[in-house]
Amino acid sequence: MSQDPKSKLLLTVPDKITDHDHCFLTGNEYISLPEIYRDGSILNVNFLHYQHKGLLEFSGNKDSPLFTPFLKINEDTIDIKGFSAWEYKLDWLPHFSFATESGITLTAEIIAPPGFKGFYYTLKLQNSGTKKADLQVGWQGCWDSFNYIIFNRRTIDGKKTMAYKRWTGSVVLEALSGPPLAGLAMAAEPEAQWHLDSDNTRFSAVHELQLEPGVSFETTLYVTVNLEADGASTTNVDMRRHGSETLRKNTSTWLESRRRKIDNLKLSGLMNRNMFFSYYFATARALDNDKLVLVTSRSPRYYVSAAYWSRDALLWSFPGIMMADQNTAKELLLTAFTRHIDNAGDHAHYINGTILYPGFELDQLSAYFLALKHYLDQGGDKEILKEAAFQNGLNILAEKAFSCFDPESGLFSTFLDPSDDPVYFPYLTYCNALLQCAFRFLGKLQTEEFWQHKSDFAILAQELEQAIYENCTVKGPFGIMFTWAVDGKGRFSLYDNPPGSLQLLAHYGFC
Repeated sequence: MSQDPKSKLLLTVPDKITDHDHCFLTGNEYISLPEIYRDGSILNVNFLHYQHKGLLEFSGNKDSPLFTPFLKINEDTIDIKGFSAWEYKLDWLPHFSFATESGITLTAEIIAPPGFKGFYYTLKLQNSGTKKADLQVGWQGCWDSFNYIIFNRRTIDGKKTMAYKRWTGSVVLEALSGPPLAGLAMAAEPEAQWHLDSDNTRFSAVHELQLEPGVSFETTLYVTVNLEADGASTTNVDMRRHGSETLRKNTSTWLESRRRKIDNLKLSGLMNRNMFFSYYFATARALDNDKLVLVTSRSPRYYVSAAYWSRDALLWSFPGIMMADQNTAKELLLTAFTRHIDNAGDHAHYINGTILYPGFELDQLSAYFLALKHYLDQGGDKEILKEAAFQNGLNILAEKAFSCFDPESGLFSTFLDPSDDPVYFPYLTYCNALLQCAFRFLGKLQTEEFWQHKSDFAILAQELEQAIYENCTVKGPFGIMFTWAVDGKGRFSLYDNPPGSLQLLAHYGFC
C-alpha cells in the first residue's frame, strides 16, 4: 500500500489559507499584537482569560484597524505604507522609519514591556529640511468588535462604551455583557486632542504643531488592558509613570540578556525571533488570575489558536521557552504535569485542562516525557523530580502508555495521528519511536534512582526498539526504510506527515 487511504476516514480539514498579507507582531506575557501591518496599523489586541478558557480581543477591521498612525504635512496626508522600512529591534520590537522629499523623517517603535498589561507606540518626527512644516501626527482607530477566540473568532454581542476619563487622562473602551468583560485604556504623552465618535466605534488622538528645521517632536501612545474600565485606566497611569525611556531600557535589557548570537546574522535574527515567539505566543499570563497558560498560539492566524495541545506546547514550543527562560520552562512543566496530566494524551484541552477535542494521540502523550527530558538535558534542576507532581505524573503517563500496548507486535497503538486525524493502521512508527525515546529516558531515571516503578523501562525501551525495527521497516523504492504505519499483521503504509515526520526520528534520538 503506497499511501495512507484517509479518504475513508472522518477528517477535520482546515480551510485553505487565502490571506497572505505579511505582518509583524510582538507582545509580552499579558497582551499580544499578532497583526501589525506595513502602514503601522495594529489590527487587534488580545489577551487570555482563564475563566472564559480562551482569548478575548479588541479588534478593528482590515479597512479600519484598531490603531493606525497618520501623518499630514502641510495638509497633505502621507502614505506611510508606501515609504516605510521595517525591522525588528533586538529581534522582537517592530520598528519602522521613512523620510519624505521635504526632509521630514518619521520613526516609530512598538514595545510591550515585560510584566505590564499593555504596550506603547512611539512616533518621532525630525525636520531635516530647510523649511518650517505644519504637521498633524497621531493615531486614528476603529473599535469594530469585541471577540472571543478558541480555534475560531466569534463576536460577543454586548454593550460597547467609549469615554474620556479625566481622572486618569485616558480614553477607555469597555466591553460589557451584563458585568464588564474587559477594558482597554489609551493615553498619549504629550497630551493629544482626542476625538470620539458618538457611536462608540471611532476615535483619534491628534497633535498639531509647527516643526522648525533641525527640531524634533516625539509622542507616545500608551495602551493597557484590564478586567474593566477603571482597572485599565489606572494600569495606564502606572505605565505612564514609568515612562517610555525606562520601559524601553528595561525591555532592551530583558531581550538582550536572552538573545543568542551566532556568526550568521540573518539566521541569528530568525532564531531569536522564533525563541521570543515561542516564549510570548505559546505561553501567557491569564489576565484574570495571573496563572501561566499554555496554548498552541495566541495568534488568531493559526486556525487552532488559544487551546492546549501537548505536542505544540511541549515538543514544538518548549525548547524555545527553555532557551529564553529556564524558570518559566520549569513552571510550564509543572503546569503541564498538574493541570493537564489527567487528560494527557487527549488531542486538545481548554487552557484549564478540561478536554476540548477528544481523541487519544500517542505522540501527545510522549510529549510530556520528552519535554521533561529536554529540561534536564539542557541543565534544568533535577530537584524538580522530587516533587509529587512529577513522581505521580510519570506514573499516570506510564499507565496510559501501557493501556495501548499490543503484546503480539510489541507496539503501542494510537487513535489519532500527529495531524489529529483517525489512523488507518493503529501502530505508527513515529509515535512508537517517540515512546521508545521516552522509555529510554525513564530507564535512566530509574538507574539514577530519581523515580521508581515496578517495570524496568530500560528493558522496555530495548524491546520496543526491536519491535519497531522488526515491524516498521520494509524494503521500499530506496532500500530498507521506515513505514508510516503498520497493522501488526504484515500490512503497512508508506507515507509521511509534517507534524510527525519520520525525518524527526534522528532529532529525537531514536536512530
